[in-house]
Amino acid sequence: MGLSVLAINGSLTPPPSRTRSLIDVTLAGATAHDPAVKTAVLELREFDLEFCDGRRPDQYNADTRKALAMIAEADAYLVATPVYRASYTGALKNLFDLVPNDPDRNDPLRGKVVGLLASGGSDHHYLLLEHQLRPLFGFFGAHSASRAVYAAPADFDGAKQPEGKIVAELHALGKEVVQLTQLIRQAGGMQPEHLRIRRT
Repeated sequence: MGLSVLAINGSLTPPPSRTRSLIDVTLAGATAHDPAVKTAVLELREFDLEFCDGRRPDQYNADTRKALAMIAEADAYLVATPVYRASYTGALKNLFDLVPNDPDRNDPLRGKVVGLLASGGSDHHYLLLEHQLRPLFGFFGAHSASRAVYAAPADFDGAKQPEGKIVAELHALGKEVVQLTQLIRQAGGMQPEHLRIRRT
């Protein structure tokens, strides 16, 4: 059975984009480990996503439904964002506000693997990966890869391409996402119980 990795680019910056280049190098690491892996990129700047307002997924516009379908169909993910005001982008926040998290209906991220990437203007914001993105995917019941990669300006060349030691880190993250997904499959799946709040 094939394995598909969907990369989600939370940057709305037109190319060349540092965040997109992180994605491309990480996907290259995934396919270098297993050439059978299928990859795709969800570029948020190319989608007219509606703002989340509590409607059911089927009540949003075509672009929103298409983005949610891409997420539901993928086997694993890379999620990448630039850091603005010490947080991930509003566009990425809105996307995950739209993703269902309902054990009785559709719960597309539960039990799947997510690799985390971020780029920022300095080294000060690297803990965003641990303090904001990792808990977000824990809420969805996803397995975030132990390795997460943060890139500062010194990690890129003049063409906004990763260079130096970070390239190996990105390749290793791509490999880890694929390996962990394969191990979970071999184990027959590992889906955490959905968080249910006991009411008194």
